[in-house]
Amino acid sequence: MQAVILVGGEGTRMRPLSDTRPKPMLPVVDRPLVAHQLDHLRRHGVTDVVFSCGYRPDAVRRHFGDGSSLGMRLRYVVDPEPLGTGGAVRHAAPLLTSDEVVVRNGDILTDLDLGELVAAHRETGALGTIALTPVPDPSAFGLVRLRPDRRVEAFLEKPRPEELRPGEPFLINAGTYLLRRAALEAIPAGRAVSIERETFPALAASGRLLGFPSAAYWRDVGTPEALLAANLDVLSGAIRTDTPPGDRYVGPGAEIDRAAVIGPLAVLGPGARVAAGARIERSLIGEGSRIGPGACIVGTVLGAGVAVGEGAVLEAGVVVGDGADIGPGVRLRGATYVATGERVSAGA
Repeated sequence: MQAVILVGGEGTRMRPLSDTRPKPMLPVVDRPLVAHQLDHLRRHGVTDVVFSCGYRPDAVRRHFGDGSSLGMRLRYVVDPEPLGTGGAVRHAAPLLTSDEVVVRNGDILTDLDLGELVAAHRETGALGTIALTPVPDPSAFGLVRLRPDRRVEAFLEKPRPEELRPGEPFLINAGTYLLRRAALEAIPAGRAVSIERETFPALAASGRLLGFPSAAYWRDVGTPEALLAANLDVLSGAIRTDTPPGDRYVGPGAEIDRAAVIGPLAVLGPGARVAAGARIERSLIGEGSRIGPGACIVGTVLGAGVAVGEGAVLEAGVVVGDGADIGPGVRLRGATYVATGERVSAGA
């Protein structure tokens, strides 16, 4: 079995962190987000993977190469223009030879049991199977409604309360699919296609689309807040990954003064430096960032190469882009975003 991972989007909801790299290459503890996906696929016996790229494709290719160091075969296709989720899968078709292909969005973190999904798919003879995850409120998502035999009945985009049925499970698309070759080849070539809005509704209308509800861990890592939550979940062991859980992670070459306090649940990227008296808690500190004396960083995401001045306080939802400079004594709190390369003057 082969897999296609969709890593072509620009990640606009992830800005400013995605200004300088594709969203799937952002760090989740000790490796890029999409590396956790490769680990997950490999654990389930899928070792032949095609990356469908668009935005900054060289970053993915440079990091993973041909996959031999991972015991995998990795190849890359680059969309000549934005082709949407379905068009991107169709564009990768010349590299796909297996009759069944796993397709996965590149911005999710999950420990879904792929073996169970494949078994359910094969039992029914479906052309496509969608992994589904339950949510308490589907109004911000697209609700997937199933028939009793688990075939997809309908898709409801951001349903209103009056459209919901009493007692029905609120299931949404979890971003992992299994497609037979016939379904893949039915996607029109050479144009933008939405797999969610065109391909799946057509399959559902024919009765050949299966839903696979799963209570496995799942997170859409589409925003800086979700990226921080994913890092904390991996550290705490809320999801099974190849990264050992722990109270904190300190990357290679990082330096921490003995008088600094790190954790609980803090991630320090490679080469980060933390000065005396600084405190870092429930935060992600990017590669090569420098934290000044007495600085306090709680519930914050710093990109790579960020400088935080002495006594600065960043807490409760602050996000700082790569290369930004936070001056001494600065106080930032709440959903505050600092642009890539921005300088925040002392005392602000």
